[in-house]
This record gives sequence, C-alpha cells and structure tokens, in this order.
Amino acid sequence: MKEYWNDLSSAQKIKLVLRIILGLLALIFAVQNWQMTEVVLVFYKIPLPLTIIIVLCVTVGFALASIFDYRKFKLKNKEIEDLKTKITNLGVSENAEDGKERTSLY
Repeated sequence: MKEYWNDLSSAQKIKLVLRIILGLLALIFAVQNWQMTEVVLVFYKIPLPLTIIIVLCVTVGFALASIFDYRKFKLKNKEIEDLKTKITNLGVSENAEDGKERTSLY
C-alpha cells in the first residue's frame, strides 16, 4: 500500500483522500437514515431501507463516473500514441532528407 501511495502524484493523492472522505460521509448519512421506504419499479413495489437505496445510488454514480473517466483516459492515450507515431515518422523523413542534402552538398 505504501508503494501505491508513493507512486501517486499530489493531485491523485488529493482525489483519493477526497473520495475516501466523501464515501465515509455518504456511509454515515446512509446509516442515520435506516427507515423502510417503498421503491416503485414499473409494476413492482419493493420495500427497502433508505440506507440501501442511498448506498446503491452512490455506488452506481461512482461506477458510471469511473467508466466515463476510463473512456476519457483511453481516448487520451490513443491520441498520445498517434502523435508519437507522427513524431517518429517526421523524424525518419527529416533524417532521410538531411542525408540527401548532405550528399548533394559534397
């Protein structure tokens, strides 16, 4: 765990600490609201504790945010790889042109 923490940037550390604090606050809020309530799903009425509903909503929201964050991360990585390929190709073509100019000067 110590290695994981040391490998994080300061921004990632702040995000992790904030997520933990928000998660604990949501859990405290959910535990304080342990009342039965009916959830209507199209044709069904399901009695559930309010805590379970809150925890499910937070979990689904966190999962969706993580999925969209992951997609954005993948798109940025693809763009970086494309740009690296372009840079490599430009470097190869410039080296080829530099070699031609040198031979023509002699």
